[in-house]
Amino acid sequence: MQRADWLGLPEGMRPVAGGGVTTPEGFAAAGVACGLKSTFTHDLGVLVSLRRAASAIVDTTSALPSAAVLHTRTLDPVRLQGTVVNSGNANAATGSPGIEDARAMGARAAAGLGREPGEIAVASTGTIGDRLRMDLVEPGIDRVAAAADPGGGDDFAHAITTTDRWTKSGAWALALPSGAEVRLGVAAKGAGMIRPDMATMLCYLTTDAAVEAGALGAMTRAAAAGSFNRISVDGQMSPSDTLLVLANGQGTPLRGADAERLADGLLAVCRWAAVQMVKDGEGAQHVVRVLVEGALDDAEARAVARAVAESPLIRAAAFGRDPNWGRISQAVGQALAGRGGPAIGLEVAFDGVACDDPAVAGVMAREEYDLRVALGRGGGRAEVLASDLTYEYVRINAEYHT
Repeated sequence: MQRADWLGLPEGMRPVAGGGVTTPEGFAAAGVACGLKSTFTHDLGVLVSLRRAASAIVDTTSALPSAAVLHTRTLDPVRLQGTVVNSGNANAATGSPGIEDARAMGARAAAGLGREPGEIAVASTGTIGDRLRMDLVEPGIDRVAAAADPGGGDDFAHAITTTDRWTKSGAWALALPSGAEVRLGVAAKGAGMIRPDMATMLCYLTTDAAVEAGALGAMTRAAAAGSFNRISVDGQMSPSDTLLVLANGQGTPLRGADAERLADGLLAVCRWAAVQMVKDGEGAQHVVRVLVEGALDDAEARAVARAVAESPLIRAAAFGRDPNWGRISQAVGQALAGRGGPAIGLEVAFDGVACDDPAVAGVMAREEYDLRVALGRGGGRAEVLASDLTYEYVRINAEYHT
């Protein structure tokens, strides 16, 4: 990505070349093809901590969560040591048989990885409404668990993808104020059905930092709120969304400024993964950060930012590079309908360039740019990252199941 200002990298944080989810010490992963995808590419993966880890998890707020999510919710969220994930089938809207399949996946993976059944989270992503082919999945789990290795992060990253055009995998080294250094790794997927309010999105984040479980949970929830809850590809919430963080550092848990620096690092990694999802939005050519300011409060700003970011008219205009003021005005008016309050003094700019400035054409040709919407009503602020709406998005989703 080009816009480093979107990430908020803390001081002392640098990328690790060629890194991924197993770059932090003490993690192993693998990915194999078991036959769930018609392309016969990797569709089953495992990730496990090789030493005792603290864990935290955030999942979908959908009222119809997947069977994997329902099963994983029965586990202790602070004692998870890894995950098993399949792609190609979401195991959602499959009722109690689907939950039994998810439970069987977790138990089989735990046995193969040498862990307790309650220590392995389960996730599934893909087509909604079909039962898993357990005759394919179960022997596949045996193979993938046996293959788990510190060098398997890339295979795992491929195994969790669906319509993604690329894997979302990376690692960073983070210098702490105390002088110590920790590492953070990530593997994520997401390109369509993206509108988390924790999309179909999955994200697995690892670190070799020592963190107390309660503190890790607070960091994880804050990271989700500041990243995945601020993106949209198509305004659609998935039943499968999962963010799992594993921290397996040994010794005294981080405190004070070191813990704060780690929290900032987790947020930055999640923001990086979130931006990658929007950039990889099905058919996307542009990513727009909608910045709303001057709302009555932050809640109002969020409502306006969502309305602008998810408007099919505005997203189509972004694809066509059309600075259509009228569509933005319409979306703001719709979002604020019935709210009352001070008059709206609407101002709009694209990377600081006004709609009627000829230079705006050059801004909208960029792959990434800011759309600032100022309301002049108060001090509320919010942001949402969104992709444009292209012909290719329609083609992909018209043909997805058939």
